[in-house]
Amino acid sequence: MQEQYLWTQVDFKVGSETSIKALKAATKLKGCGQFLLFRNYYTIDQIKLEKFHVCGQHLLCPMCAGIRAARSMNRYIQRIEEIMRQNRKLKPVLITLTVKNGEDLQERFEHLTGSFKTLLQRYRDFKKKGRGFNQFCKIDGGFYTTEYTYNETTQQWHPHIHIFALVTDRIDQEELAETWHDITLDSYIVDIRRVKKTKEHGYAKAVAEVCKYALKFSDLSTEKTFQAFFDP
Repeated sequence: MQEQYLWTQVDFKVGSETSIKALKAATKLKGCGQFLLFRNYYTIDQIKLEKFHVCGQHLLCPMCAGIRAARSMNRYIQRIEEIMRQNRKLKPVLITLTVKNGEDLQERFEHLTGSFKTLLQRYRDFKKKGRGFNQFCKIDGGFYTTEYTYNETTQQWHPHIHIFALVTDRIDQEELAETWHDITLDSYIVDIRRVKKTKEHGYAKAVAEVCKYALKFSDLSTEKTFQAFFDP
């Protein structure tokens, strides 16, 4: 469906930026998953997938988004488990940072990422120079991803950042919210939740929450999916 929509955006007579990008994206998407190379290990009676071709457009292609999420999960889960084995005092938490919803995705995206860069810079300043402490500075390590959702009722975009963080001291949510509002000037919304380890999956569920698709393809129209791919 994404590929069909992209071809409708291609105008071979007018070389607009949107048309050129749609043509390139559609061409890549058409070939995604079309080449698979299997190898027959006859001595052990097994056939394994050795190579496959993908388009790499995770904001546009559900298959590539799934592959990217799975690879990130495997990479981070191994690191987290090893780090927590070395330091039993570390506790995992999930942090979500948002900004006020808006109709202009690119503007909201730039506002969110710009605000987060400011927060990270304050974190680095404290770690290096010991000044400007805030609750975010309690984080000992972690990783983050950006997600975009769209509200059809209000017709506004909702970009937000998910963070899997390791801490030894509890983060005061209200104080972090004040710091975040001081930076964004439009959002107090900060969510912090403890991560519980399960016997069956360990921390995989929490890591999956952060590594999941940047876009919820089932919740977005094809037009909005392309907009999210094109704008940021």
